[in-house]
Amino acid sequence: MSGTLRVPNNAARIAGGGVMEHGIKPIGALVLGLWVCACSTQSTTPTEGKAGPPSVTPGSEPGEAAGCESATAVGVWARVAAQPCDWELRDDGDALVLQDLSPGAAAPYRGEAPAGCRAQTCVYHGVMSAVGPVVLAIVPSSESEMPSDVQLGLPHEGQLVFTSVWEGSGPSVVTDLTRVGPAHALAPFVCDGALALLAVPRLDAGEGVEPPQSLRAREGRVDAAALDAPAGPVERDGCTPVELPVP
Repeated sequence: MSGTLRVPNNAARIAGGGVMEHGIKPIGALVLGLWVCACSTQSTTPTEGKAGPPSVTPGSEPGEAAGCESATAVGVWARVAAQPCDWELRDDGDALVLQDLSPGAAAPYRGEAPAGCRAQTCVYHGVMSAVGPVVLAIVPSSESEMPSDVQLGLPHEGQLVFTSVWEGSGPSVVTDLTRVGPAHALAPFVCDGALALLAVPRLDAGEGVEPPQSLRAREGRVDAAALDAPAGPVERDGCTPVELPVP
């Protein structure tokens, strides 16, 4: 189950109807990014017995008419719609690979999957924001349908690096004897031409309540070289949320 996070102050709002179960904000549509998919049914890896990357539906490959590289048919976790060519996130058996399918593009970005995704199957999404591709990894929980963590992935100097948007957000809210995650979380925004993480309420329990100081301390412009230490504070006015199905 997923939902969107409420945007702060004068930032553009996500439009959506209703409130989903457990008081999670509903997903809506933004115009900021070009949408992504992790498509079709999942395969199963015989060695580990866990779900593998979603199989890709046969048919016309993205971007072929524009002279783009052929998309990978197997092992793809997500495709990012972009111009002039799409990007794809795949698992090559050794690492996660984020690659621009444009002809002559730079070498792909490589990195380890988040720790929680190495023992179980995560769900990946991605989007092309105004400042480049952004990847979302949703780490499942054994206790409920809600995730146990949500990680944001960014390309940087040939590497794909991840950081938790739940770290420092405080204890999980319990609803009907089910842990549904923290009341607040960090969410990606574009502020003055740079990616930033801002603390926002993700559950009704977070409305009108200040986020934990430990989460506020992680707010600011994102420095992909040191994701645990934001590059500096940002003015929230005018920030635009990145369109991702953040649960």
